[in-house]
Amino acid sequence: MSRAYKLTVEAIGISQESLNKVMKDQFGWEGEADSYQGTSYFNGDGHLYAGKSEEDAHNQIYKVLKVINPNASIKTRWTYMDDLPFESYGDDID
Repeated sequence: MSRAYKLTVEAIGISQESLNKVMKDQFGWEGEADSYQGTSYFNGDGHLYAGKSEEDAHNQIYKVLKVINPNASIKTRWTYMDDLPFESYGDDID
């Protein structure tokens, strides 16, 4: 079973190009990296498989990015897309 996520990776000390390459080529996430005031951001869509947790995936990403720069600061934010809260309005339709 796979679970869909929106993922943001925030990194200080990792270039936009390196972050983009790692997230797309190594981890298969669809998205783009950009940078602002010395911080690189990757915003993408992807899936976690086989019971892998967000923390497990974070740790994998973290390790790879730390190889590029051991002094980098790295944070990931995970939004689970398969069960978002919602509100419905209008007539009952079955």
